Amino acid sequence: MSSGHRPAFRYRLLLPRYWLTWATIIPIGALAMLPDAIRARLGDQIAPWLLRFAPKRQRIALTNLALCYPELSEQERHDLLARHTRVLAHTFLGYGRLLFRSSQHLRRAFDVEGMDIVEREVAKGNNIILLTPHSLALEYAAQYLTMTQGMVCAVRPHAGNEVLDWIVSRFRTRYQGIIYDNSASMLGLVKQVRSGKWLYFLPDEDRGFKNPVFAPFYGVPKASVSVLGKLAKSCKATVIPLMTGYCPDRRRFTLHFHQPLEDANHGDLTEQSLRQNQAIERILDEDRAQYMWSAKIFRTRPDNEASFY
Repeated sequence: MSSGHRPAFRYRLLLPRYWLTWATIIPIGALAMLPDAIRARLGDQIAPWLLRFAPKRQRIALTNLALCYPELSEQERHDLLARHTRVLAHTFLGYGRLLFRSSQHLRRAFDVEGMDIVEREVAKGNNIILLTPHSLALEYAAQYLTMTQGMVCAVRPHAGNEVLDWIVSRFRTRYQGIIYDNSASMLGLVKQVRSGKWLYFLPDEDRGFKNPVFAPFYGVPKASVSVLGKLAKSCKATVIPLMTGYCPDRRRFTLHFHQPLEDANHGDLTEQSLRQNQAIERILDEDRAQYMWSAKIFRTRPDNEASFY
């Protein structure tokens, strides 16, 4: 069975063109050794400056918030973005933990709710697809799960930066994680899930596919990844929505498993995509600050509609 995408270290990763990447990675590794309280204080100090140095990202995030939550005032959207940026700062500064700290260190930082839902489905003999959005803590949640359970995920490799691709692939596969290039055949991934591994499925990214299926996301037509129903059928799997989060005040991560998504493979692709998007909306609304709002989630528009960005 294919082992998926796992790039090896090569000496060309030390070439000068990658020195800036290493100059970022090395301090992140050093920060992992600091006590959580000190790293949290650093996160609080840099959070107000993050989006000031990335005005484009701030503009994208505020556009997304205005589209998804038109009922919020402008000040409320800015307040939500400030809370989001604080979570972003804390999770970014802690990335070194995924490579350099022990499994016990990360395991102690998690609170889990609803694991009995998953265990009940496994006891029935069902395979598992975890439907989860691009939250800021998704990498931490994935590694936490792979400590005790084989997991598989389709990802977009960092093709433009081999060092970053090598580093990220290493922490994603540090324990029982297997990753596949999302442009490759899904056959290997399906075989892994049918063998008992759980699929960590993140379908909310706008990948710019040709002839996409558009389904409402917070009432806005969104180009949706429409393979969930087919995957559930091929994998003989139950789809369980999963929300991951991080609380800066408590310095703790959360996993919240929800009741299975019924009829994931029923109806046409538009109906399946709508059901998927609605499930993501419900779990995002638990804590809206956790989502990657600076991504162009509405990049592809129907009928040559003008870009929101």
